[in-house]
Amino acid sequence: MLLSAAPLHGAEDGTVEDDGSGAWLPGRDRRLERREAAVEENPELSLRLENPLARILVLPVDTGFQKGGAADRWAMRFSPRVPFVICEDWHLISRSEWSVVHSGGQGGQADGDGLSDITQSFFFSPDRAVVEQLYWGAGLSMVIPTATDDALASDKFSLGPTLGVFRQREPWTLGMVATHLWSVAGSGSARNLSTTRLEPVIAYTSSFGTSVSLSAELNYDWLRDDWQVPLEGAVTQLTQLGGRPLQFGVGARYWLDREAGQPDWSVFLRIALPLRSPRWGE
Repeated sequence: MLLSAAPLHGAEDGTVEDDGSGAWLPGRDRRLERREAAVEENPELSLRLENPLARILVLPVDTGFQKGGAADRWAMRFSPRVPFVICEDWHLISRSEWSVVHSGGQGGQADGDGLSDITQSFFFSPDRAVVEQLYWGAGLSMVIPTATDDALASDKFSLGPTLGVFRQREPWTLGMVATHLWSVAGSGSARNLSTTRLEPVIAYTSSFGTSVSLSAELNYDWLRDDWQVPLEGAVTQLTQLGGRPLQFGVGARYWLDREAGQPDWSVFLRIALPLRSPRWGE
C-alpha cells in the first residue's frame, strides 16, 4: 500500500470490519488499492500527464460551470493529445481543443447551445532532450470556424506558429506554450484577429499519483490592445478503472482581466483517459 491503514478484521460472513477506530472503511481501502496499482504499473504517468508535449495518447475532458459574462454557462471541453512517430528521432504531437456549451440567457440575452470553434495545434518534437529533462516542440496552430452558435463563433480561419518548452524533474513540471494567430480567411463581416496566447504551467506530482497545478491561458488581442487573464488551479489523482489507468480531479478558474462577455469564474471536474496503441509513440 502507498498509504498505511489501520488493521482491518474479517467477519465470519467474509465482510471486512474496522478495528473500532472508525478511521477506515472497506470502500476507502479499495480506492487506495486502485491508486496504488495505478502508480505501480505506470510509475511516470502522473508526471507525463502534466506535460502537454509528453508523447502519450490521452483524452482529457473538463466539465464545469462558468459564472458571469453575458450569461452563465455549462461547458464540456475536450482536449485530446495524440503523438505520432515520424522517424527514430522525431515525433509529431497533435493537440486539439473544442467545447460543447449551453448558456442560460439573462438580462435579455438569448440562450446559446452548440459547438465552439476548434483549436488545432501540431508540434514537431525531438526524441532527445536539449539539456537534462528539457524538451521542446514547435509547429503550427490554427482555429477552425466550426461554431454552431454566433455567440461562440469567430467566423474566421486563423493560422500561426506555436512553440512549447517544458522541463520535468520529479516531482516538478515547469514550462509554457506560446502561440500567435492571425485570421487569414472567413466572413468579411467578422473582425480580423491577431492574438498571442501564453500558457504557463507549474505542477507538483507526489509519489502517490496526486498532482497540484497552477496554470494560465493569457490572451492578448493586438488589434484591440486587450488582455484576457484567466488563472487556473487544479488537483488531480491517478487511479484505475476496470484495470486501466484514469486520472480525475477538480479545479477552478478566475479571470483577473477579461473582455466583455467573458465569465468571472468557473469550477470544473476533470477526467483524463490515457490510452496505448502500437501506432503511437510512447
